[in-house]
Amino acid sequence: MQPTVYKEAVSFSINDVKDKQDPTRVLMCSPDYFDIVDVKNVHMEGHIGNTDKALVNAQWQSLKQVYDGLQANGVLDEVSVIAGAQGCEDMVFCANQTFPWQMEDGSEVVVMSKMRHESRQREVPHFEAFFAAKGFKPLHFKDAKMFEGMGDVIPHPEKRLLYGGYGHRTSAEAYTELAAMLQTPVVALELVNPKFYHLDTCFVPLSVNSVMLCKEAFSPQGLQMIQQLFSQVYYIPEQEAEDYFSLNAHAFKAHGVKTAILQYGSTHTVAALKQEGYNVVEIDTREFMKSGGSVFCMKMMY
Repeated sequence: MQPTVYKEAVSFSINDVKDKQDPTRVLMCSPDYFDIVDVKNVHMEGHIGNTDKALVNAQWQSLKQVYDGLQANGVLDEVSVIAGAQGCEDMVFCANQTFPWQMEDGSEVVVMSKMRHESRQREVPHFEAFFAAKGFKPLHFKDAKMFEGMGDVIPHPEKRLLYGGYGHRTSAEAYTELAAMLQTPVVALELVNPKFYHLDTCFVPLSVNSVMLCKEAFSPQGLQMIQQLFSQVYYIPEQEAEDYFSLNAHAFKAHGVKTAILQYGSTHTVAALKQEGYNVVEIDTREFMKSGGSVFCMKMMY
């Protein structure tokens, strides 16, 4: 398929898209300097200076222990940690600064984000250095004004197709440049609800044919494109997605094992995951939810 951006309608089926191998390594960022110092999204309102450092560390460690256990059991190949940097209070949300990708020829590249907020722009060089040391070739936007990595770009499982959210943290025109850089088609999805400011807060592909989402996050055109490409769509109630960040779950298949890690408490989301054959791990991320993120935000698979 051509590296085309689809914004209004799709003219292909998922069977037309080339297959790919999904990643099996995880990167996290330690929460050394995590804090809420301003309001960058609606979830942060009322929480400035309101984090419990002991809980922050305990909740982060609980997530890392899940990934370490998966590595020990042969599900993940590697778990790496980059140290948080002073003056980068949101750096723990390491899904946002980059978008790593394997090209068709097997070479590994990483697209560097152009973060909306100045304080977050300082995070990006730390991740560029990490990926360069791993042998990834860094790629940079020339024209796009905003792009926030895997916060807004989510790959279709096992396929060379990307979904890109826009409207809050990533500009729509970024996807023309991204598709050309990665030689991969992109389905661009407008995000219309400020509670779901990144695509990774409202959209979780579960398999080649299934996805769970919050329909209130999307425009009618976006929903229609998703419905064309997935034969099974699980609609998660807006209140559940908001209260538990349940669509910021990390659901992935590695070495034949399906694992889903998410904030505890949701019902519809857990039911959908179990119906799709996932091993569900529920943890506590409430200190991070005050800042607008949960499990998916706190890791990068590469």
